[in-house]
Amino acid sequence: MSWYFDRDFYLATNPDIAETGLDPLLHFIERGCARLRSPHPLVDLPYMAAGNAAALGAVPRPDALADMLEHNLARPSPYFDPDHYLATDGAAAAGSGLLRRFLQHGLQAGRRPNPHLDPAWYAQRYDDVPNDPYLAMCHFLLQGDAEGRAAGPAFDGALYRARYPDVAEAGVPPLRHYLEYGEREGRQAPTERRAALAVPAGAGRVVTIDPDTVLAIDRDLRTRIDAAREQRRQAVRVSLHPAASPNGDSARLTFPRTASPRLSILISARHAPDAAIACLRSLQTVQPQLAFEVVLVDDGMPASASAWLQAVPNLVWLRRATKTTFPAACNQAFARCRGEYVLLLADDTQVMPGAIEALVAALDADPAVAAVGPRLLASDGRLQEAGRFLRANGEIGMVGSHADPSEAGFCQDRDVTCCSGAALMFRRALAGATLFDDAYDPESGEDADLCLRFVSAGHRVRHVGGAMMLHHSRDPDVHAFRAMIRGRQRLVARWGDLIRRLDAVRVLAFYLPQFHPTPENDLWWGTGFTEWTNVTKAQPSYVGHYQPHLPADLGFYDLRTPEALTAQALLARRYGIEGFCVYYYNFGKRRVLDRPLATVRAHPGIPFRWCLCWANENWTRQWDGGEREILMAQNYDPDTLDAVIADAVSHAADPRYIRVDGLPLFLVYRPLLLPDAPAFARACRAGFAAAGFPGVHLAYVESVEAAARNLHPADLGFDASVEFPPHGHAVPATSPAEIVKEDWSGYRYDYPATVLAFLQRDAVPCRRYPAVFPGWDNTPRQSLRGTSFDGASPEAFRVYVEEKIEHIRRSLTGEQRLLFVNAWNEWSEGAHLEPDSFYGHRWLEALRDAVEAKARP
Repeated sequence: MSWYFDRDFYLATNPDIAETGLDPLLHFIERGCARLRSPHPLVDLPYMAAGNAAALGAVPRPDALADMLEHNLARPSPYFDPDHYLATDGAAAAGSGLLRRFLQHGLQAGRRPNPHLDPAWYAQRYDDVPNDPYLAMCHFLLQGDAEGRAAGPAFDGALYRARYPDVAEAGVPPLRHYLEYGEREGRQAPTERRAALAVPAGAGRVVTIDPDTVLAIDRDLRTRIDAAREQRRQAVRVSLHPAASPNGDSARLTFPRTASPRLSILISARHAPDAAIACLRSLQTVQPQLAFEVVLVDDGMPASASAWLQAVPNLVWLRRATKTTFPAACNQAFARCRGEYVLLLADDTQVMPGAIEALVAALDADPAVAAVGPRLLASDGRLQEAGRFLRANGEIGMVGSHADPSEAGFCQDRDVTCCSGAALMFRRALAGATLFDDAYDPESGEDADLCLRFVSAGHRVRHVGGAMMLHHSRDPDVHAFRAMIRGRQRLVARWGDLIRRLDAVRVLAFYLPQFHPTPENDLWWGTGFTEWTNVTKAQPSYVGHYQPHLPADLGFYDLRTPEALTAQALLARRYGIEGFCVYYYNFGKRRVLDRPLATVRAHPGIPFRWCLCWANENWTRQWDGGEREILMAQNYDPDTLDAVIADAVSHAADPRYIRVDGLPLFLVYRPLLLPDAPAFARACRAGFAAAGFPGVHLAYVESVEAAARNLHPADLGFDASVEFPPHGHAVPATSPAEIVKEDWSGYRYDYPATVLAFLQRDAVPCRRYPAVFPGWDNTPRQSLRGTSFDGASPEAFRVYVEEKIEHIRRSLTGEQRLLFVNAWNEWSEGAHLEPDSFYGHRWLEALRDAVEAKARP
């Protein structure tokens, strides 16, 4: 034990021992180990016990601890990574006692206990740290990490706390949090340093804020989101669905004899006999309207129950004398299945009327669909899930868990990553000879593995909203929880690249091309007018109102130049933005603001990716697209519509043009202004087809009159809609304002409350692409009647983006996992990701951090 016991550390962390006069090592052997008192900075007994309490014994013993450490049976501390040490010290690879070898040789040789903690660098960085590798490491573990000091050039603790306010709130040392939780949660190890954070205050005056303010912003919005989510859950009307009664004579339970079944229903009976019997009775009650067989594998049921099941007429009953793994039992039953389709049912699932027929119909309708799953209800009547998704770390998420099962978005058919094995129907031929991999434990991801096999082969998995079943699931015990963790690890090991691709989010930002002079603006607003003219003259209207917004890195650019367009594209790519949704203006005989994209198209080397959004509204002196003081009216005559479609087709020919599932993406800003939206959609599809495209992906923006109409895109002939915050759900600010601008009579809204309103929208029975906005303030265009949003901050924006990514996971798959941002450069509307002189890159950093945190395993 000598290398695993540090006398000074033990006394420092257990001051009560010094008072007793007992020898520290003797105390540890006789009492301390049993009480989980850690003997060494890198031997954390509570941490080890949490990972595997049984290994240390019912009462932790020093000999058991020594065995675990000498045989490398457990990670001794979050701060010591055995895999990292093996990778960096080849001499240690062949022996036992990795921690001992590190302490004996590795540390003095400059090895690190983990990739982020560099004791030698730490000692050089801080004057109060001893210039000895072991003592420097102990200083960091006992003091430095808690203080937020940098552990090495690859990890800055203070910046980690600033980036993740919940870590600071929890009081966990930054590097320990990252090693124990953050890395697997997808959080980033920060290395760069940023300027002091600031928020607008005092009539535009900039003041520096401390981390407590940042923390308060993050905590307040997350708390409000959690409270609203719980309130919504509690509002769901509970309707209990008790398990069907298993009582009765088995002779009353019978299934038809089928020579050629179209469907094989596979049940693994593993739980209490009552569950399997109730499942069988539900099948008899619904009487599926097709030829089917029921194959039940009796996996270790009591003899009385086995006799009962064996007596059921026409039930294919398979007996396993001893209970085995769930995959093995299912594989045995799968070998006996004869149907074209197989319905995998957990024995605690009960089939509801029409569910089987709906699942069969979904497979019949589309040969590309390999598997389908129903809406699963929990015993309390709430939704258990409407399909599943996978996070990058292999964690399986359930769509709509605890929600109202009648909510429209859960009742629609849609593609998903996977469905629960509690009720999963699939094409038998596509599963191959073996259904499940025996390596999986019961309910640990074997169903997700099967679905990923289908997806990797080019097939799809689909949730069928019209099919509904009841699942009496149980809360997992510690063994089941460990099995789930192992299952996640296996999924990531086998399918990690595929899962990351399926989980990726595509970020597109709305883009305004009005940053160059045009003849029209020269005529209406004065020679040389651009969007910058309005931006620079803006002034704050009330105390705390941030104006003017002035550009930083990119300056007052001119979008006629390739250099400006290239700089924008490179900056967007740096922060993970795939491309821009560029507003396109065509008024029939005149195209306006088309110079920037003409420059892009003339220079194939500019890494500028884009799609078009036809901004089909009037240009007015009020900048509102209305009917007063019209400067240029939007026309909808046949020639104009033909010209719009022809331009869209021409742009789509560029390889940089953005596509969804191979189809060019084309948006319409105000679809309800079209005289005949379905006819326009048909004309678009015809125009793209005539040009040789396989089609076009049409989406409309939920702006102005379409914002709160709850339209279905198909009703207009479109494929999808795009949220456009803050349109439709803006929440007024209730706090009073100290006005500093004479005659100001504008509008103030509450940014966090508006974010909350958008996050609480019901799931919709159609494809809606979510969107976020960093802020909104049109004071530059409406000096005395401007609309602004109070409380907008990068911290709140980050939370907003994270929540919308979770929404994407629940509702979209593949290339349709789009997140729009309003906007990249709407400087006159205070909605811009581009760096300004006040916030710098913080909006872009918030977006990047949120996306990357959700994307990493």
